[in-house]
Amino acid sequence: MKKFYVKFMSIFLIAIFSFGVFSGCARQGVSHQITHYPTKLVYQVGETPNFDGLKVETINNDGTHTMLRFSKEDISAVDTSTPGTKKVEVTKGDMSVAFNIYVANVVVNDSDDVKSIFESLNDGDIVYLREGEYSPQNASDTRYKDIIINKSITLVGDGINKTKFFGNFIVGANFDGSVFTKIDNFEDVKFLNIGFKLDYEIKNKIVTYSGPYGSTNSNGAIRCFDTKKMLISGCSFDGYGYGILADNVSGYTITNSMFKNIFHNAIMITTDISNSSINKNIFIDVAKNVVAFENNTQSWLGAIYLNFATEGERGVIISKNNFNRIGIHNAEIVFFDDASKQKASNTTNNLFRGSYINNSAAIILLSSSEDDLEISGIILSNNNYSGTFESIYMGAKSANTINQSGVFIVE
Repeated sequence: MKKFYVKFMSIFLIAIFSFGVFSGCARQGVSHQITHYPTKLVYQVGETPNFDGLKVETINNDGTHTMLRFSKEDISAVDTSTPGTKKVEVTKGDMSVAFNIYVANVVVNDSDDVKSIFESLNDGDIVYLREGEYSPQNASDTRYKDIIINKSITLVGDGINKTKFFGNFIVGANFDGSVFTKIDNFEDVKFLNIGFKLDYEIKNKIVTYSGPYGSTNSNGAIRCFDTKKMLISGCSFDGYGYGILADNVSGYTITNSMFKNIFHNAIMITTDISNSSINKNIFIDVAKNVVAFENNTQSWLGAIYLNFATEGERGVIISKNNFNRIGIHNAEIVFFDDASKQKASNTTNNLFRGSYINNSAAIILLSSSEDDLEISGIILSNNNYSGTFESIYMGAKSANTINQSGVFIVE
């Protein structure tokens, strides 16, 4: 019996060893990826980089992820003696991953005349919006209202809870206070780590902005005109009519940002969009209790509203976003403006369906040019919908619709 037991255990151990060696199932890392960027991404010339907050994980061949333990010695040296975009590499073993930090050549404080500074910028400037509250003191203090970006620049703050901006930007056009003049072939603008905010209150069922600028909802926090190659990352948008409002866009990346308390659309593209991605964002309390009207009919309200104007491959990816409380009605009606309230008088009974506002959805895709527009290359994947009337609306009841065969949905 003893000999049988020893022989059995020997065979068992050999089998286990052979399985581990020859089956090819041993877990191995295949790549690194950054899960959290450093808290600080922008520096003044000569400042020592600080990579606190940086987190990296290893992706393994069996599909699992493990946190990577690394030290300062695993991070490449960075020269901050000159301004510019600096590449930083984290190397462990035979794998590495990289990200950018920025050394600014223009440093702005909340006490500065911000509008004047932006009037004197040059292409390629890196602007450091230092920690502070960029809030107007009175109605005549227009340092933060309708700031024109007509140069290709990178604008970086110290984080959404540190760089707080109570104003708005106009990108790709000059503005005289009443007329926008578009800039031809404008491209390459970055917004990073900035907290956009407007203070508001509800008076007589109308959204009223309590700051000295009054309503800036028609422009949103960032208003873009025919701009290509834009990056918006690590920002927050709170209390605006629109977060990002744009016309024709191409090469946009909107990522790792938060949109909350937005009254109309968090992201609205009015004409056309291509070769762009909207990913890893949080949308919460968008169009909540708010109804807006155009031509006495209810406008489309929601988180992401995209229009398409041309046939063909669009190359638009909307993925890994979280949508929560979009178009919910759980209190009295709130109107977008006084005109909306006046126009709504005959349609009050048609505002809601259950506890949600009619004509609201997390993602809205429509044609801006013709009926049943034939487009392809729109991918909606791995988004999370919680508390929305409709998750995805593609204009099935609209005059101008998107041909649904060109939209690939994996949810």
